[in-house]
Amino acid sequence: MVPSSELSFPKYWVVIARIISVLFHPLLVGVYMAGFIIFFNPGYFRYIEPKMRVLSLATVFVNNLLFPVVVVLLMKGLGFIKSVYLRTQKERIVPYMASVIFFFWTWYVFQNRYLAPQILRDTLQGIFYGAIIGSIFNSYFKISMHAIGMGGLVGMMVAILFDGSLFSLLPLALSVLMTGIVISSRLITGDHERGDVLAGFMVGMLAQGMAHSFL
Repeated sequence: MVPSSELSFPKYWVVIARIISVLFHPLLVGVYMAGFIIFFNPGYFRYIEPKMRVLSLATVFVNNLLFPVVVVLLMKGLGFIKSVYLRTQKERIVPYMASVIFFFWTWYVFQNRYLAPQILRDTLQGIFYGAIIGSIFNSYFKISMHAIGMGGLVGMMVAILFDGSLFSLLPLALSVLMTGIVISSRLITGDHERGDVLAGFMVGMLAQGMAHSFL
């Protein structure tokens, strides 16, 4: 079997794959997950005014997206990494550590200060778990962060479905479809091998399963 990194694809395929990789960056996926619970499944927030919903999503956006991005940009500016795309395992070590800290803080804030539904708290805890497990595996191979994020998305949809508040399979089906597209994009760009994305997807699913089962 030919490694995915050695396969050649049309140039426009690679361009589309890179665009998809940006739109479904793992940091963005975490924000999408929180946004779905807050706005697209509003039954969880029926007693919370719109202003608080926006504030809740803004908190996730700042802690889970903005702060980690700032860390990466600072590392690039100081010359600690060659690219903001973090193409090597070594370049991912500090961003992983920073993400673990920021993700923990987000979960801690919602767990103790926000009037948020348990499903959101569990989801944020699952994102935190995913970063921890991903950082451990990163010591051995370049596990796909994109796949971890998409595995987490699917895991969250499964949890919501079993929670009984979601009466349609469409969100789960769409998340599975997008997972396939994102994972394929990572293979097309040559950034990962099949084992990297498979392991990442399983880690994302496991992390959400742990969070939603343990509490």
